Amino acid sequence: MRAAPSPARFRTLLIALAATGAARAAEPAAPTDLPGPVAAIIASLGPTAQAAIWFGPPDGPPEVAWHARRPMPAASAIKVAHLIEVCAARARALPGTTATTSALEEPLPGATATLDDPSHPAVAHFTPNQRATARHLLGDRTTLGVCEAMIHGRDVDNATYNLAANLVTAHLGGPAELTRRLHARDPRFAGVQVRRYMLADRRTHGDNEVTAEALAALLDALALGRVPGLDAATVAACRRVLADGQDAAGRAVFRKDGALDSAPATRTRAGWREGAEGARVFVILLSDTGAGAATGKRLEEAVRWIESLLFTPP
Repeated sequence: MRAAPSPARFRTLLIALAATGAARAAEPAAPTDLPGPVAAIIASLGPTAQAAIWFGPPDGPPEVAWHARRPMPAASAIKVAHLIEVCAARARALPGTTATTSALEEPLPGATATLDDPSHPAVAHFTPNQRATARHLLGDRTTLGVCEAMIHGRDVDNATYNLAANLVTAHLGGPAELTRRLHARDPRFAGVQVRRYMLADRRTHGDNEVTAEALAALLDALALGRVPGLDAATVAACRRVLADGQDAAGRAVFRKDGALDSAPATRTRAGWREGAEGARVFVILLSDTGAGAATGKRLEEAVRWIESLLFTPP
């Protein structure tokens, strides 16, 4: 469970925002259809930043929506699409078994061959040592094991965390084919665009992008347990991969975040929380035309505050 920002620190932030309001008078007004504190945080990021938000129940209209159809860089949050499509491709039930105990529990075909081919676009931008480490950590993993590595990155380094997603993309036929499969699955997913392998140049083929609305649609389907074309056991397997403990209120948390410090710097927090009062899906996308650790840290603090505020009763 991740620690929430302290209330005292948040009060300090709001006081600082109020104090700088006069100096920022020339900037565009804060959004008016967002909760006041959320609008203040977005305004504090300055004119080079962009934001998109979707928040609400998985079976109804959003309670908060801000630029929800604006294409935004997704960073690793786009791996929810990778998870759905590789599980759909591999979950073929064998006689007398369920989908989640058949192909999903077998190694991902072609993974070792891809890692051993330095010219493959999935791995060409990684060093020989990074590929060797990934081969050691991923070579014998099941399909679900590779998915767990690409979603949460537990017990693997950052290069392997991203190479795991690239092995999934390569298995599915590359970024364009992954995107085609996803769009064919449900027209609501059309705002998700996989254009490059993870950590490949963001300009060569275009960045991986999502709209808050489309990413929320992916998460809606998983939160409801109903993904077009997937059986219940396979959807349950996807949900287990995304599970991330409980929050302070005792709600089950499912999530996939993302972060990039290269231009445009990007921070994404996305998933859903479910408890006695039902589920709430959240997608928070922030970007800045700047780059570097300082810009990334500023976005990281903002995106964490926004998530905390969305789940704080008024």
